Amino acid sequence: MLEPLTKVIAYTFTFMITAVAICVALVLYIGSVPGQTSTAQVAIIDGGAAKPEFTDLQQQGEKLFKANCAACHKLFKRAIGPGLLGVTERYEREWLYSWIKNSQALIASGDADAVKIYNEYNQSNMNSFPQLSNEDIDAILAYTDAYK
Repeated sequence: MLEPLTKVIAYTFTFMITAVAICVALVLYIGSVPGQTSTAQVAIIDGGAAKPEFTDLQQQGEKLFKANCAACHKLFKRAIGPGLLGVTERYEREWLYSWIKNSQALIASGDADAVKIYNEYNQSNMNSFPQLSNEDIDAILAYTDAYK
């Protein structure tokens, strides 16, 4: 009489463990998809909003970010390059213009911040973006600041 009940308990326990494992795997997968942000990350950073309402400038910045930056940068985590959330709090805007347009020139000049980033990222060269105007860069930075 107890044998069927034991089997039911064993199957239920196995099902529950499998369900938990699938949920954990899904959460880890969502957090690792390139170019995607998990809702949990946004909730921690942005008080629970899935995506802030963007201004026109931030929408333009999002498009420019995806076209020029997203291959190497993410907002919320380190990738080939550093995560860019809060970058405007870490560096002066004029410095960012110079860095984005020609990071190699800034490194060659001996700029301490540029050399530090260069060394921290295994002396990987960041692409230069001389075609981006200061206004384009302002739009990208407005987008990266949207999640603060």
